[in-house]
Amino acid sequence: MMFAIAAALSLASCQRHRDPANPETSTAEALAPATEAASPTPNDFIQTFMGSCVLDFPDFNRVEAAAKALKWKRVTDPDQLKLIAPTDGGGSWKAWGFKSGKMRSLLSVGQRDVDGETLKFCVLIADPVESEITRNRIVKLLNATEESSSEQAGQRYRTYSVTKDGKPLLLNFIDAVPMGMTSFNASIITRPAH
Repeated sequence: MMFAIAAALSLASCQRHRDPANPETSTAEALAPATEAASPTPNDFIQTFMGSCVLDFPDFNRVEAAAKALKWKRVTDPDQLKLIAPTDGGGSWKAWGFKSGKMRSLLSVGQRDVDGETLKFCVLIADPVESEITRNRIVKLLNATEESSSEQAGQRYRTYSVTKDGKPLLLNFIDAVPMGMTSFNASIITRPAH
């Protein structure tokens, strides 16, 4: 049950969603402002995830202010929002696309009601990312405890428990390494009470 909720709350899997106006371009590529190209390192992803998702969780006003200051492009196109929406619908969120060197990213924050409980979440999806190294460093930084691990349809799912400010949270990772993809999805969500 916990894994199902965690997977549902991760707004997008490791698929490269296509920009409807240009099918050769992913949504993250289309939304990302151009920056100087440099090879991404695990630290690029870790700094963004820790700074935007973990340290500011659940103060999404700070995330939105940072997105504006950093000139990330807000996702407003209804078709693009459908591409990153939870598969079962519902909830409210905001999302931004940006690029740092060669790493294309999409960050979203929001909340969903699940079984009468409001769960807040922050999701960072990026490509390319060295998933194993990046996940292991985040887990170590947060002293997280693994709860579940599975592989399905070429994607690997891992869920960890972590405590922030005395509150239990779930940390989720999805990658598609078995399919030869370099996309990586990390999310942090409010831990459901049941």
